[in-house]
Amino acid sequence: MLKNYISKISAILFLIVCILVSCDYLDVVPAEIVTEDKIFNDITLAQQDLGSMYHDILKWTEQNSDTRILRDGPFNWTGCAGDEMIDHWGTTDPTTYFKLSGLTTSYNPLGDWSWNYALIRKATNFINKIESVPLTQSQQHTYGTKVKQFKQEARFLRAYMYFDLLRQYGAVPLITDVENISNPEETKVSRAPVDTIVNFICSELDEAASVLPDTWSDATNYGRISKAACLALKARTLLYAASPLYNGNSMYKDIKNTDGTQLFPQTYDKELWKKAADAAQAAIDCCLGANIILSENGTNAINNYENIFYNNSSNSEFILPSIQTYGIYEDVSCNSHADDKGGWGRFSIMQNQVDAYETADGYLPFKMDDDGCIIYDNNGEPTVNPESGYNETGFTHVDQLWDGTSWQPCTNIYNDLDGNLVKDMGKYDLYNMYVNRDPRFYASLTFQGAKFRNETEDIKRCYHFAYWRNLESYTYYWVDGYPNVNTNNETGYGLRKFMNPTADIKNWIGTSSNFPLFRLSELYLIKAEALNEYYDTPNSDIYDAINKIRTRVNMPRLPITSEDKTKIGMRKRIRNERRVELFFEGHRFWDVRRWLVGDRCFGIPNYRMNSQPTESKILAKAKELGYVSMTDHASDSNYSWDRVWDSRDVGLQLYYKRTIDVKCVFSDKMYLFPIPQDDIDKDPNLVQNYGW
Repeated sequence: MLKNYISKISAILFLIVCILVSCDYLDVVPAEIVTEDKIFNDITLAQQDLGSMYHDILKWTEQNSDTRILRDGPFNWTGCAGDEMIDHWGTTDPTTYFKLSGLTTSYNPLGDWSWNYALIRKATNFINKIESVPLTQSQQHTYGTKVKQFKQEARFLRAYMYFDLLRQYGAVPLITDVENISNPEETKVSRAPVDTIVNFICSELDEAASVLPDTWSDATNYGRISKAACLALKARTLLYAASPLYNGNSMYKDIKNTDGTQLFPQTYDKELWKKAADAAQAAIDCCLGANIILSENGTNAINNYENIFYNNSSNSEFILPSIQTYGIYEDVSCNSHADDKGGWGRFSIMQNQVDAYETADGYLPFKMDDDGCIIYDNNGEPTVNPESGYNETGFTHVDQLWDGTSWQPCTNIYNDLDGNLVKDMGKYDLYNMYVNRDPRFYASLTFQGAKFRNETEDIKRCYHFAYWRNLESYTYYWVDGYPNVNTNNETGYGLRKFMNPTADIKNWIGTSSNFPLFRLSELYLIKAEALNEYYDTPNSDIYDAINKIRTRVNMPRLPITSEDKTKIGMRKRIRNERRVELFFEGHRFWDVRRWLVGDRCFGIPNYRMNSQPTESKILAKAKELGYVSMTDHASDSNYSWDRVWDSRDVGLQLYYKRTIDVKCVFSDKMYLFPIPQDDIDKDPNLVQNYGW
């Protein structure tokens, strides 16, 4: 198995060079296909072997078909499998196999059991052998210290893979040496208990942190594993271990090895929350000492947040970025601009995510249950929090909107019923749902009436995100453009986070953003959550941690309401803050599962605006508005198809209504992925997860 993966090195050499163009510490190119013996007899090839692990585990390229990157990267499927968004490029696996409960023990496109273990084997082999690589006298000077660092970087990567397995499967086999795969008996292993896996990950990270520098300050090492990254992963791991899915979950009481070993702890341990909080504080202290800090407050709260994600080649908040290497591919493929303006509109954002954003004065717009889940009735309507003053009926006149680079006066541009271009200068009525929300709402999403700049060479202007159905060709108008079938937005909400407004997407000129595997805001959220669950009543440490994040976007400091002064009230706030702050960063899917709230978040429909009304509804509304005078269209000499198909009035009369996009299905077995049946068939010591 090991040789099979080593032989792949030659096939990805050019990718590694591209990935690490700014990382000189791994810019070593072997001249030929290499074997394991050659790798560990030549320090430059051994260094390249580490580079290939960086590529396989932490980096992202479109050519990499490994499904692991679909969990940690800019196109992560976990957001599409949950309640954040949907991928409408025909990549239906997240919907078909998770939202609709289609996973099986034989097919799970979101899981990655074999690939993780292959990389664990590779990292283990590297850890065992790197210090025995012979060095010439001149190499001793160059690599004497680096070899020790290489070993600990590989140790982090192995720990990262075990964390990835933990969040997918829970208890997993713990393999810490290179097995003799020619001996079938050596490969028959049992699953290790959850606490054993957690303790191993933490001890590995402690050892790596003791050797690696706090951070790498020079640009050539940007994206390299540091002590801060080790401590951040430790804090995240301990947060998961303390969470309801893993901490005293009686649903898993019967999941035992064949020898009776209990795989999931059955006694709730409150102290695990304190360990997670302490780990988060240690990581925060390391970051601050290394000048990893939250971005400074500016005059524009929207820009304070959005700028983190597209102006981040040396981001002060990123602890460990995944270096993106595909030019402006993300800007183009995820951009909500219509395809004639260069955007491909890959993701549609769900109304469920829209509902999470607070009002500008810091109130939750909708009522939540005690676990922080928004309460929807059978018609998909959430219950409005009366304290918030939130209103989603009617419109408010707005004079200007932020377009990503500047405030722009509102100009309502559209074609009238006779096809004439109409420009209503300084006039725009914004739906009240989108008025006075958390600045992160405007920085993260495009919505009906939003403005977003398209800085192409020939069209340097901003566009309204304007959306209504064009029935004749079954496509949709939005952003003053004409999308094709692959760029159809199906919810009425597009992605703005990570999209650079100054990128020339039409001509593919610009630099795409790096993806944060770990950033400082997450550590403050870990600290707040862990302390809130540990103490009976919130204290200043909890408020201070969450307010660090809120202050950056000019959101009011907590507590605001009387409920904020209670443990349950702060649980709602903290969980919702994670949902908003970490949107599209690959956390929500795992958070919902570790909190054991899948039935209330993933077991309810995904909602959208009524952006795909039926033909009969469109024609009925057109008739109501006076555009159609007879039911028999063909015999109506006054009837004009164009006047119906292109009618902004007709489309928007139907648009502002919550509508089901996906009728999701969730059951308790889906809190963890199934162990692949092929592996169970080969290894009688492996036991299956609950419900599978």
